[in-house]
Amino acid sequence: MTELQDGRAARQQLIFDENKMKLIETALEVINEIGDINEVTLSAIAKEAGVSPATAYNHFPDRMTDVFSSIVKLKLDVREIIMNMATESELKDTIKQIPYIYAKQIVALGYTGQVLVSQMGHLQATGKWLEDNPVAVLTNLLIQEGTHKEDAVEIAEKITTNFRGAMFEYSLLRPIK
Repeated sequence: MTELQDGRAARQQLIFDENKMKLIETALEVINEIGDINEVTLSAIAKEAGVSPATAYNHFPDRMTDVFSSIVKLKLDVREIIMNMATESELKDTIKQIPYIYAKQIVALGYTGQVLVSQMGHLQATGKWLEDNPVAVLTNLLIQEGTHKEDAVEIAEKITTNFRGAMFEYSLLRPIK
């Protein structure tokens, strides 16, 4: 009997996970298609994904904040890319590439990328951005690299601030419809 229950639970979890992925991918499409985040609702995303609004609200109880957070975690978590680069090239070269990697990911998301950057402060304040603090990650990489141990924090802060500023300017661009 427990095997049957475990099988049912596994199937329910699979359906739950598939619905969440469908909602996230649909959210990307809907946000980019509509081109005005003020016009996008979780109900509209659910309808387009072919799931009930109740299912969408179950996955994203904080509505669009949770949608944005899920997109960030799915599309902007580039730790694996960075770690692979760090093992293939010198750490210093990897550190230089980090802003470009993030920028490419954000630009590839289209209008959704602009929205995510404009929501970055809110998502970070609510603990719904990426788990790793970018300044701490860069600081650790710089210390590990060895040549900038003394001023690693200052360099990491400058890189992060400049990158956020550039991305904020990018977020202000709106596609012409």
